Amino acid sequence: MKRSSALIVVAALVLGGCGTTTTKALTVKWMNAANQDRGYHALHSDISKTVKYLRAPSSTQAELHTLCSVLNLEIHGANDHLPTPDTQATELLAKGYDTLATATTQCDEAATNPAKRAAAVENFRKGFGDLYFGMMRLYRVLGRTGTPR
Repeated sequence: MKRSSALIVVAALVLGGCGTTTTKALTVKWMNAANQDRGYHALHSDISKTVKYLRAPSSTQAELHTLCSVLNLEIHGANDHLPTPDTQATELLAKGYDTLATATTQCDEAATNPAKRAAAVENFRKGFGDLYFGMMRLYRVLGRTGTPR
């Protein structure tokens, strides 16, 4: 009886590992499907450009509207790929995308108001910070060294 119980336990442990996929493997698959590295770099570039326009007093409402509307679509598109296989990364990325979406709305409504432009810039900074830490978490899950740039 002890021997058959031991065999059942061993078989259960062996079979328990069959068909499971690691978080790392799932994250690799998700990163590829979401095109996350490329999307992160594109967002960084577009946010930098938008912040540059927000800080320039000569930029027009039409310029801001165009930049912020396109950026808003880009952010929502990236958010549509959530969740990731990693809960912590998902929470950080979701928070970042939410803050960035708020920033795009503020940007679009800022017109020539310096205080509103400054508020949008601050939320772009905060939102991208959360994206950065979300990407750092994904890098750790994948075993990557270095930081997202």
